[in-house]
Amino acid sequence: MSHVISASALKSVIKAEKNNSGADFTLKSLKTGKDFTFAISRSFFNNTWYTHVSVETGYLSFTRLGSYFNGKIFNKGKVVDTPSATAISFVLQKVEEDKIEFLDTNMQVMHKGCCLRCGRALTDAQSIERGLGPVCVSL
Repeated sequence: MSHVISASALKSVIKAEKNNSGADFTLKSLKTGKDFTFAISRSFFNNTWYTHVSVETGYLSFTRLGSYFNGKIFNKGKVVDTPSATAISFVLQKVEEDKIEFLDTNMQVMHKGCCLRCGRALTDAQSIERGLGPVCVSL
């Protein structure tokens, strides 16, 4: 079962100042119908927060794209220039710019019932509707 939510839920995932494993989610362009499934996690290393992005390459099989920084995905110091990397970079940059309404009118964000930030199962209707559990939404 998949749930459509606002892109605002992604802000909690990419701005979290706490290590998290996150949950996978799907982005679908309303214009082209193209979709990609991603997993985002955060880690702290050498006094810097890193946002790591993986893309689904097979059923529930993810490959690491790289780390998101300044509107691009980098892997080993090089910009990753694939359709999935371009898509997630664009979306994450719009989230950082707080252009949530633009994203919500141009794409769908879908999750499968797990908190986008910590990955735990969501068990109440309000949490499922926003894609974040009660603890993660308040952080």
